[in-house]
Amino acid sequence: MADFPPHYTVRVSPRAKNIIIKLIPDKGVEVVLPKGVSRRDVPYFLNKRKDWIERNIRKLEQKGLSLTPPELVLPDEICFAASGKTYTISRVVNQKSSLSMRRNVNKLLISGSKWSQEQELKLLTRFVRSEARAFLVPELRKLSFELNLPFSKVLIRAQRKRWGSCSAKGNINLNMKLMFLPFHLARYVLIHELCHTVHLNHSTRYWRLVKMVEPDVEKLEKELSESGQLVPSWINF
Repeated sequence: MADFPPHYTVRVSPRAKNIIIKLIPDKGVEVVLPKGVSRRDVPYFLNKRKDWIERNIRKLEQKGLSLTPPELVLPDEICFAASGKTYTISRVVNQKSSLSMRRNVNKLLISGSKWSQEQELKLLTRFVRSEARAFLVPELRKLSFELNLPFSKVLIRAQRKRWGSCSAKGNINLNMKLMFLPFHLARYVLIHELCHTVHLNHSTRYWRLVKMVEPDVEKLEKELSESGQLVPSWINF
């Protein structure tokens, strides 16, 4: 490699026991540090693992993958397949120093004197999360009542890989990106997590319960495994 170390980000994890290096396609190199380890040690550790890093970068390139993040292109329209709502985005430069976003029916107006893509991305991400909370939480409560599968509480998150999760205490996490999936797939994820309030595993008994509620499990699982492409790239930044 011409330049080493490659661009990297650092994340501190209280659960990490060792320094971990992750090569994430379209994201870059991520270094996970245990609590208490200095960020100043990262270049030394990367150089120590140089052969491993370069070897695995070559493997990714052979598969046609790259660590370089794609260019961030912000949308002019947000389409929520789950709720059937579409919002067009307008941007206005004015004299106000603070960046703001206002919603008017099916339009979003972003305004300010100047702003970066990263600042706008934060606004849009916050909007997606609020729409997810307003739509998914009532749908989950409705299904919970209909199926007699109670849960403790629900949180809307921006999970990287999981569409949802359920804890031993019956707390359900839902990925805000579910809003970009068709309603029947989003609904299936809600059913999937509600069934975990009974069986916190993927045992035969768990899948039997899911199938009692939703007979087309195999078809829906296949659709769900291929649905990542339905999520717009900007929301993954």
